[in-house]
Amino acid sequence: MRHRPQVRNAVQTQDGVCTVIRVRVGEMQHFEIRLATDEDCPDLFDVHRHSVRSLCTAHYTSEQIDMWLDGRHPGMYLPAIERRELWVAAFSDAILGLVEVQGNEVTKLFVSGAAAGAGVGKALMGQAIAHIRQAGERRIYLESTLTGRDFYRKLGFAEIGTGTFSHGPGTVSLEIVQMELHVD
Repeated sequence: MRHRPQVRNAVQTQDGVCTVIRVRVGEMQHFEIRLATDEDCPDLFDVHRHSVRSLCTAHYTSEQIDMWLDGRHPGMYLPAIERRELWVAAFSDAILGLVEVQGNEVTKLFVSGAAAGAGVGKALMGQAIAHIRQAGERRIYLESTLTGRDFYRKLGFAEIGTGTFSHGPGTVSLEIVQMELHVD
């Protein structure tokens, strides 16, 4: 039986540079949410690929997943890092997940398959929502994979449409769900 740690006692603190959220997992471990740095790029890339390859195979074919990841590289995260709109969930030196926003849109949320179900995605989304709200936005938008749809529903997001995502010159695409959350 797989142990699924429970998230407890999320506490938000200010460290003067970035928001850090410490989340207790189980009794002895915790991970933190922090702004990503340039040095994180190789690990971000690894988590991104691992997340897609380990969590999305129930909804997408290997051909779709290959298209999705084709041409991606560690440097693709730098613009969001420079905007200070990309956060990581880190435990010790390991990156467990990432979330990126741009304006009122959550553009990326990826959690390592090994950390799925441990509250990492929920904590990252909490950071993204707080950041977007703090910027004065009251509507948060995202395009979800079929894999993530139920996760976002549990966070209060509502479906507003469907679409497809394609990347590169091929004809392969992914079905996606357009979702939004209204916040006060």
